[in-house]
Amino acid sequence: MTPKVSFITGVKNRSNELKETIQSFLDQDMPDWEALIVNDHSDEPIEEVVKSFKDDRIFYFELPEGETGICHARNLAIKNAKSDIMLTADGDDINRPQRARVTYEIMTENQGDAFYCNLEYFIAEEEKRWTTTFQPFNPNLFQMFNFMTGAGTAFRRSKCLEVGGYDPEFSLSEDYDMFLRIFNAGGKFCYTEEILVNYRRNPGSVSIKNFDKMHDFIMKTRIKNNIPIIDIDDAKKYALPEIAENILSPDGRKLWQDDRFVNKEVK
Repeated sequence: MTPKVSFITGVKNRSNELKETIQSFLDQDMPDWEALIVNDHSDEPIEEVVKSFKDDRIFYFELPEGETGICHARNLAIKNAKSDIMLTADGDDINRPQRARVTYEIMTENQGDAFYCNLEYFIAEEEKRWTTTFQPFNPNLFQMFNFMTGAGTAFRRSKCLEVGGYDPEFSLSEDYDMFLRIFNAGGKFCYTEEILVNYRRNPGSVSIKNFDKMHDFIMKTRIKNNIPIIDIDDAKKYALPEIAENILSPDGRKLWQDDRFVNKEVK
C-alpha cells in the first residue's frame, strides 16, 4: 500500500515521550500513512523503542556522524519518504486520530503546497491544557510574522525539494525559512482551525528562552528570502486583534521588529 502521507520525525532522546508519539501514529483513522523516524545521536535506546512497535509502516534511520539538528533529520526523512505529503511530527507531541486524514483531504482538495492546523498545548505533569488564538493565512502578515503552527504543519515533498529542503545553517527559525521559500516560489497555503495536534510543553518553560538569538535568525530569514523592509506596526492591518497585540507587545517587538526599518528610522 502506497502511503498517502508521511510523518517525519527527528528525535534526540526523550524515548518515553516518543512512545506516545508513535502510538498516536498507530491511532490514526486513516491507515495509509508511513512514519520516518530519524535518530539524532541519542543517548537513549531510540532504535529499540521504534522497532518494538513492529509495524511495517514505521521506518527507522540514524543521522551519520558529523550531521546533527532538526534540519538534517527532516531532510533525511524527506529523502526517503514515499508519499508527497510530509507531516512534521516532533518526537514528543501527540497527533490526534484525524490528523493524517484531514491534512490529506484539505491539501488534496485545495491543491495545497503547505498547510497548518490549530494546536492544543499541554503540560502533562501539571494536567494543564490550553489553546491560543488561531491566525488564518494572510500573505502580507506572513512576511512579517510566522503564525504557522510548527507542530501542525505539512508540505508537499516535491515543493520542498524544489526550493532546496531545510537549510542546516538555521538552528532556529528553520521552518519559517523553508516556508518562506515555498511562499516565494508561488506555493499555495491552506489551513484548518481544527485542532489536529496536542503540543507538549515542559513545566516552567517559556515560549522563547533567548529572544536575541531567535531575533537574529528571524532577521537572517528575512534577508535570505528578500522580504521587504517591514514596519512591525503594520501588523495591525493584517492580524487578528489578539495576534497583533502580541506582536506589538514589548517582547513581541523585541522578537519580530525589523532592524532594517528601525535603523532607517534612526537615520
